[in-house]
Amino acid sequence: MELTKKESYAIQIGYYLKNGEYPKACELAEDMLKRFPKEPLSHFMAARSYYFSSRYQEARTEGRKAYGLSNTRQDMMMSAIVTASSLFMLKKYDEGHKMLLPFEKENNEDVKKLLVIFYMVKGRGKKAGEYYKELYDLNMAVAKKFIKQLAEGQT
Repeated sequence: MELTKKESYAIQIGYYLKNGEYPKACELAEDMLKRFPKEPLSHFMAARSYYFSSRYQEARTEGRKAYGLSNTRQDMMMSAIVTASSLFMLKKYDEGHKMLLPFEKENNEDVKKLLVIFYMVKGRGKKAGEYYKELYDLNMAVAKKFIKQLAEGQT
């Protein structure tokens, strides 16, 4: 099947990621990057594919490119989330935390969860607790599941 539109690539890459077919996602994301090198969506999909393939340095690089090319705050935030997640895995906690700061006031569950984690790792439990409270106020069920995963070491 020949893909010609960036949206078609994104849908197929998303399908591969959802089904754990990470090498296929990376391969298709790399093709998408060649066809649409100036599109933030191309870099974002590559970043996600690399992240789920444990290729964190490449995910960081592509996430930053997506962030820089983004035209909307929402796109910037989504790029910051995947970049910060990659930076966490690379143990670059200060850099990852800084990626999220422009979005700390957003009502986004992933941003809140990542801020909790970064503050915990940095030994700032009180601040982590403040973001957990914000997550809880935003979505109680997600917050409860998240804290359970943290307690079980699954996050």
